Amino acid sequence: MPYQVINDFRDKENNNIVYRKGDVFPIEGYEPTKDRIEELSTVHPEHRKIFIEKVETEEEKAARELKEKEEKEKAEEEEKSTIRKELESFGVTVHPNTGLEKLREKLEEAKAGKENKE
Repeated sequence: MPYQVINDFRDKENNNIVYRKGDVFPIEGYEPTKDRIEELSTVHPEHRKIFIEKVETEEEKAARELKEKEEKEKAEEEEKSTIRKELESFGVTVHPNTGLEKLREKLEEAKAGKENKE
């Protein structure tokens, strides 16, 4: 898993190799421990700096974007369902394919109509 150096440091656990900002960590042939990765990728207690950050691969980026898209779609479907139920309570029916924005508009109209009747 590649990391990018964001602050210069000397790797005391690998022959004092010096890493400069922008370098890839770790160098080829060196496998740091999970603890070492954790130590370098969080604020160091003594130096008060983070030394490396994870580089997102294209595959990881695509997977993250897909997951975010799926989560957004799920949240929108849940909101649509909630709005449809609320519209039903006002006696308003809508087509099953009605989009979220239109559902929101219909709900505002239904609420305004109810307030005007009261």
